[in-house]
Amino acid sequence: MQPAVIAILALCLVASAAPAFADAPLLRPTRDVDITYRATAPAAMQDNAPDSKRLEQRVRWQAASQIMRIDPPSPGVFVIIDYVARHMSMVRQADRSVMDMAAPDDMVGVAGNPATGNYTRDGEATVAGLPCTDWQTQGRDGQPVTLCITADGVMLRAAIDGHTLITAISVQYAPQDPAEFRVPPDYAHHAAGAAR
Repeated sequence: MQPAVIAILALCLVASAAPAFADAPLLRPTRDVDITYRATAPAAMQDNAPDSKRLEQRVRWQAASQIMRIDPPSPGVFVIIDYVARHMSMVRQADRSVMDMAAPDDMVGVAGNPATGNYTRDGEATVAGLPCTDWQTQGRDGQPVTLCITADGVMLRAAIDGHTLITAISVQYAPQDPAEFRVPPDYAHHAAGAAR
């Protein structure tokens, strides 16, 4: 999986399992949205190729079903995360296959619910033409995380330990086609880690 995809997935699941606080951001959009991010892999995840350092990828969110679709720079591959079923699928169109895996148990609750864990406001910013609030928190490994999130739950920028991993460069609010969030029914399914 591309380093930038790993970074996006890690940030999508960044919340810890502590109780919710009154002053905390929404970590999922409350309405359908289509976001293009510019991602920069951390130095430890980069190879020597210059294009491995800055990549663009598309993330779409369907609010009614609580499903996210991530389209990385690699053509023919996409990831579906179902937040209700707590299930992730990595779809490879070239060989018509799907790698299925369970999402972590500590995923944040449904959209509209506040984040869990300790979040501290750290100023306001504008990213991709939209206002957002910088929130300081900790990742699952204890490293400092800064998330710039809109009032309606769209993450526009994320940094870990002071290193910006993703920045939104385009945000389009519009109804999303449910078909784009489904795994093709005739694809072969494989469990993560299983021999193919």
